[in-house]
Amino acid sequence: MNGGRTVTARGRATSGDKTLTSRSSKSAEAYLDPDRIRIARMRRGMTKAELARMLSVIPRTITRYEAGEAPRHVAAALAGVLDFPVGYFDRGGAPVFDSDEVRFRAARRASARECDAAVAAGVSGVEIDRWISKRFALPEMMLPSLAGNAPKTAAQLLRGVWGLGTKPLPNLVQLCESRGVRVYSLPPFADAVDAYSMWRSGTPYVFLARRKSPERIRFDLAHELGHLVMHDGEPCETAAIEREADAFASEFLVPAASIVEYLPSTPSVADVLTVRSQFKVSAMALAMAAHKADWISDWAYRQICIELSAQGFRSSEPGGMPNYEMSRVFPQVFNRSSSKVSARVVAEELDIPLSDVHALTFGTELRAAQETEVTSDTSHSNPTGRYRLHAI
Repeated sequence: MNGGRTVTARGRATSGDKTLTSRSSKSAEAYLDPDRIRIARMRRGMTKAELARMLSVIPRTITRYEAGEAPRHVAAALAGVLDFPVGYFDRGGAPVFDSDEVRFRAARRASARECDAAVAAGVSGVEIDRWISKRFALPEMMLPSLAGNAPKTAAQLLRGVWGLGTKPLPNLVQLCESRGVRVYSLPPFADAVDAYSMWRSGTPYVFLARRKSPERIRFDLAHELGHLVMHDGEPCETAAIEREADAFASEFLVPAASIVEYLPSTPSVADVLTVRSQFKVSAMALAMAAHKADWISDWAYRQICIELSAQGFRSSEPGGMPNYEMSRVFPQVFNRSSSKVSARVVAEELDIPLSDVHALTFGTELRAAQETEVTSDTSHSNPTGRYRLHAI
C-alpha cells in the first residue's frame, strides 16, 4: 500500500482538512467548481486529454476548467461524459485530498489512473460520512495514537484499549465501526489499490477493496489500522512503514500469546486449519506468525508451507470464511422499516452517482446484509461493539 501515488489530508485535528474554495464569490456565480470537475474526471480514470476529446475541445480548455474557468453552461456536457449529476459540478466545498495523505495498499501494482479513481471515490466517501453523521449518532472514536511503539506492542496496546484480550477477533469491519473508525468499500476500478486509510478532521477512515478472500481483506483492514495508530504524520512511501503495518496486522489478528494458547507446539496442517478458522486469517499467514513467534521450527514451517501450497493456499483460501464481513452501520442507516433514508436519497442530496453510493456502502441495499454480530467474550464494558444508531 505504498510506493506509488498517494493522495490527501492528514492530521487528527483539522490541520489537513482542506476544502478548496479558490474562486471569489463573483466568479463562483459565473463558473463551475474546478475541484468537482477534477474529482469527477479522476473518478472515471480519465486524463485531461481524454476528457477534452470526449467534449470535442482542446486539452488546454480542460486545464482552464480545472483552474476555475469552466462556464456554467458546460455542466450538462461534463455530466454526460463523466456520468455525474449536473448539480455535482456546482456544489463547491469538496473535501479535496492532497497526494501525501493516502497510503495505498497496492500502490506498486495500481496505475496512476486507478489511484486517482480511488482518491476521488474517497472524496465521495467522506461526503457520505458527513451526511450520515449529521443525521445519526455514530459510535465515539476510540483510536489512540500509538506512534513510537514497536508494531507488536502497538497491536497489543490497541487490543487492551479495546478490551479484546487474546481471543479471536469478531467481524473486524463492525469492530472498527464500533470504535469510531469509518469503513467504506471501494468501487470497481478504484479497488485496484486494495485499501487505503487516512485521518480527516479527527476522524479515521479506511477504504477497502473486495477483490481478495475475506481473510486477506481482514488483514488489509488490520494493516490500515496499524497505519492509523502508528503513522499519522509520517512519510507515506517507505517500505519500512509498510513492514511495520504488516507486523501490526499479524499481531493484532493473531497475537503471539494466542498462538501458544491455541496451536500445538508441533502442529499438523489440520491443526493450522482449525486455528485459521477460529481467528479468521489465512492459513499461510497463521503459519508465518507461528514461525515468527518461534512456536514452530524452521523445518516444521517449511513442511507446513509445502503442504499448504500443494493444496492451493498460496493463491486462495480453500475452506475459509464463506462470506465477506459486512458493515453494521449502513444496514441501520438504510433500514427502510425505521428510516426514510435510502442510497438514492443520499445520492440525490449530495449529487453523486447512485452506483457510487451503493459501491461505497458495501452494496447494503443491493443484497441482504449478513446477520453477523460483533461479539467477544471479554469483560470490557462494551467489548462486543453491539450498537444501534439513532437519528439526531
